[in-house]
Amino acid sequence: MGGRPKIPVAEMLHLVAEIDSKHSTITQVFDAEKVAGKEHLLHAAFLALLSEDRGERFANDPRLNLLCWAAAERQIGVALKKMGINLETKEVAVMIVGRDPSSVSSSAEEVSRFLERDDDVLNLDEEKRKRLSEVFSLPPIREEVEKLVLEKIALLELEK
Repeated sequence: MGGRPKIPVAEMLHLVAEIDSKHSTITQVFDAEKVAGKEHLLHAAFLALLSEDRGERFANDPRLNLLCWAAAERQIGVALKKMGINLETKEVAVMIVGRDPSSVSSSAEEVSRFLERDDDVLNLDEEKRKRLSEVFSLPPIREEVEKLVLEKIALLELEK
């Protein structure tokens, strides 16, 4: 889901961690300006969970592992700079993962309380395509940027 935080992002992260503990979910919050659509996050989540099942991780914290996959980066610090949120973040993308659909739904409902919900922040326009090309070091083929981001994530699997 996407939207604009209603509360300071640092406070939001703390509350999200509490929600995760309560519902046994894993929630990662991204800078929506660096997300190439919902498929970007779904692809990253799938590969992160696959690597987790094989015992191969970039980080011990599953949230950071999700971040590394979404950023297509092995290094946590680089991934944080690339897609993590900071005090200036205006729009966020939220990924919630869990084993039980009802716990994911409950977490999403609670997290939504901290957001002015707007899934359109995940959509791409020309400006966002240009920014993503720069962030992910992609060739200037803006109409294909979503596919190129997915390929960059897939290549991370091959680099291991």
